[in-house]
Amino acid sequence: MAITPFQRLTSNTTNVFLGANMAQAAMNAANNAGTNPDVVARFPEWPSLQKFENDTSLQTFSPYGNVPNPDYIWDQPSSEGQTVAFAIDSSTFGNPSDFSVFLVAFADNAMEAKIELFEFIGGTFVKAAPQPAGLDEFLLVAGDPNMPTEGLSETPPFNWQDIRVYSTVFTSPPNPDNTRRFKIVLSFEVTNYLPTANNPNNPNPAGLQFMVDIYRNVL
Repeated sequence: MAITPFQRLTSNTTNVFLGANMAQAAMNAANNAGTNPDVVARFPEWPSLQKFENDTSLQTFSPYGNVPNPDYIWDQPSSEGQTVAFAIDSSTFGNPSDFSVFLVAFADNAMEAKIELFEFIGGTFVKAAPQPAGLDEFLLVAGDPNMPTEGLSETPPFNWQDIRVYSTVFTSPPNPDNTRRFKIVLSFEVTNYLPTANNPNNPNPAGLQFMVDIYRNVL
C-alpha cells in the first residue's frame, strides 16, 4: 500500500465545537453536537498560518489545495483570564491503517492540545480504550495554561508569538470483520492571560488558529 492524503483539518466556525473542557469539546466534535466558536479578526501582531498563494485546487501536486486557510476563532466575547476548549474531528474510517498526523497551531495566550482516537460504540462516538501507541494520553503544552496571572509579569518575546508544531504516527486498531468505525479528534484548551501589568491599557485579544494534515497507509 502507499501513503495517501487523508484529510486536512483547520480552525473554522463550522466543524470546530466548543466544550466546558477538552474532554467535552472532543465528545461534542466527535458527535457533531454543541456550539461552534466565533471567528475573530486578526490582531495586527499575531502570526498567521497561511498556504502559499499558488497552493490551490488547480495545483496538481497539492492534495489539500482546495482547503481554505484556517480562521482565528474564539468563544466571544473574550475576557481577561478566560479559558476556552475547542475540538475538531476527522472523517470516519474503518480499515486498519498507519496514520501520520502533523499539527501546527497558534494561540493567544497559552494552549494545551491533544490528539485522540474515538470509536463508534452503542450509537455514539466515544474515546477509544486503550489509545493507540503514538497517541496515548500525551498532552501538548505551550505556555502556562493554568496560570492566567502569567500575563501580569511576562516580558517580550511573548508566548503567543510562537507557532507550535507537532507530529506523530500511530496504527489504528484491527477490524477483521469491518464493523468498527473510528475518528481522529484534536482538542485544544486556550487561556487568555490577564493583561501585562507594565502596560494594562494594551489590548488583550484572544484567539486560536490551527491546521492539521493527516496521511494514511491502509494496511
